[in-house]
Amino acid sequence: MRGCTAPVNYFIKNGKPNRRCIVFSGFEIEYETGSYYGGPQTDVIIVDIRFTNDKAKGEKRAALWQVNINNTGRWEPYDNPNPKLLGTPRVPGSEDCPIKVGINGYSEGLEHAARLLPDHIARGEERALHHLEKTGYQLFYVPQNSSALKAGWTFIKNLGRSISPSDLEAARILAHHMKEAHDQGLYVEWTSHRGGSKVLTQAMKLLSRKKINLKGKQRIFLSDYTSSHYEADIARRAIGMDTRDSKWYNSTKGVAQLVGGQSLGASNLACSINDLIHHTKPDERAGKTVVTVASVGGTVYGVHQAAPTIANLVANFSLTPAYAITILNAIGFVSTAGVIAASIPSLNEGYNKSAMDPIATLANKAAKRIASVKK
Repeated sequence: MRGCTAPVNYFIKNGKPNRRCIVFSGFEIEYETGSYYGGPQTDVIIVDIRFTNDKAKGEKRAALWQVNINNTGRWEPYDNPNPKLLGTPRVPGSEDCPIKVGINGYSEGLEHAARLLPDHIARGEERALHHLEKTGYQLFYVPQNSSALKAGWTFIKNLGRSISPSDLEAARILAHHMKEAHDQGLYVEWTSHRGGSKVLTQAMKLLSRKKINLKGKQRIFLSDYTSSHYEADIARRAIGMDTRDSKWYNSTKGVAQLVGGQSLGASNLACSINDLIHHTKPDERAGKTVVTVASVGGTVYGVHQAAPTIANLVANFSLTPAYAITILNAIGFVSTAGVIAASIPSLNEGYNKSAMDPIATLANKAAKRIASVKK
């Protein structure tokens, strides 16, 4: 394909081929921009059109899968991925019955991811999970390039880096599905788990560059996110996501969440300030400012006041100094154990309603191991 010799939007690189690729859910088009005349790039040369269903089916490429409960009560993906996001008779994608889609960020494979996501989509609620078992859900499966253990810790390697090529490809495919839903007027709830938050955030950024407005028909939920939820907040607002839910993320206190997701606490404050300045009515700003300052200041003050010492334990609870030291050691152990337990991927496969959940899971596993040894 060739345009006129000097169109208004010609490419800058003179005489040098510029290879590009457009990614869709079931295929991709690779092309080059060049010039027959050796000047501005006015030619578009299609190099290859590749169908990618086989790669998706082989779990080597991000794709959308329908997941349902099988006869044995186990979550199971269909044999083939879905090339297009569509509603179903049970889940039409209406406002009252939105399509539920999970995005994994840690798994040992497709089937493992299919078992992980329902608890996060249901927010750990038995009633919601029971309803999901009747309708099924759609899984946007993002292949993991390393072992399960490394997959849970890749955020450390990626801190300060741009998104990886594989995650960028997944984000492009996800953005394509989000645009599909928008074009059909579907209501969709996207739930990401751990590193899936990075793919979801990037997909929203890609839609933002195209000036897409979803008109409040889609919304997101980040579970145990490992990338900045402040960036996710900016991106979701830029494309007109439904932002009415006050609780749109949930996090344990693992290293990935504290460093990658919350930026050591800075993301929470940044979200509050951004909401206050750009998304609050003028006549409500004064009151909301007071609440924001009080909540941030109150948290700092409360932590400072609540910090136990040997002196106040002895004075307030009539303890001996030796027993007070024992309690302080126990508190320190639980706090440290909480961060460690919340950082281990295998202990955070389910939806954690409490910061103590990973510790409880660890304790239960230890108890089972001891019991098996005794037998």
